[in-house]
Order: sequence, then structure tokens, then C-alpha cells
Amino acid sequence: VMHAFYKGLISFHLARSANDDREKHLEGGRKSLLSFQVWVKEKHASTWNFEHKLYILEAEWHFSNGDQDEAEEKYAAAIETARKHRFVNEEGLAYELCSDLHTAFGNIEKAKSHILEARACYEKWGALALVKLIDDKI
Repeated sequence: VMHAFYKGLISFHLARSANDDREKHLEGGRKSLLSFQVWVKEKHASTWNFEHKLYILEAEWHFSNGDQDEAEEKYAAAIETARKHRFVNEEGLAYELCSDLHTAFGNIEKAKSHILEARACYEKWGALALVKLIDDKI
């Protein structure tokens, strides 16, 4: 399950950043997304543990396809469910990825706000190396 999650994240990132093989990377991300949809929506996996991951993958799909509004809605759902289920690390991840979305679309103030929220989550989680990376970036 975790392999599929991270493979999807990496695939969507590569689809957005690489000119070559964009379709191949989108397809890899889409396969991970479809797996999560089956696991979560058909109750093959714990909604508690995986619902926010599904929302993150859906957001990344929309981001990769240029749909800012849908991506933002899915990131917000991921943040809310990760917080509700006490996955502070993945709440931070969702904030960080949403910051990337806003940066890509030129919404610098929203991007900064979201990266600061990610920083707070990572600090709460104890991921001080990630906090330092963010501090160095902003």
C-alpha cells in the first residue's frame, strides 16, 4: 500500500517536471490512484489510515492535469482528514504539496501560508531536518 502511495506521488511529480515520458508518468500515477480508490472506497483498506492518502493522490492527479481548483479541494480534504485521523506527518505533506500547487500557479501568498503550515506539522511530528529544509527555503 505504501509503495503504491509513494510511487503515485513520484510519478505525478515526474509528469509535471519532465518533458519526456509525461504520459508514462501520468499513467503510473493514475494506476496508483486507481488502486487507492479501490482499496478505500470498497473498504479493502482502512479508511482511517488511507483516506487522506487517496485525497493527496487525487489532488496530485488534478495538479498534474492543470486543474488548480479541483487540486486545491482535494488537498484541503487531505489536510482535514489527516488532521482528524492524527497523521500529522501527512497533514504536513498535504500542506507542502498544496504550497507547490500555489507556487506553480503564481499564488505566492497562499504558497507561503501553506509551507508555514507544513513546517508547523513537521515540527510537531519531530522532523527537524524537514523544518530546517523549509527554513532554508523561505
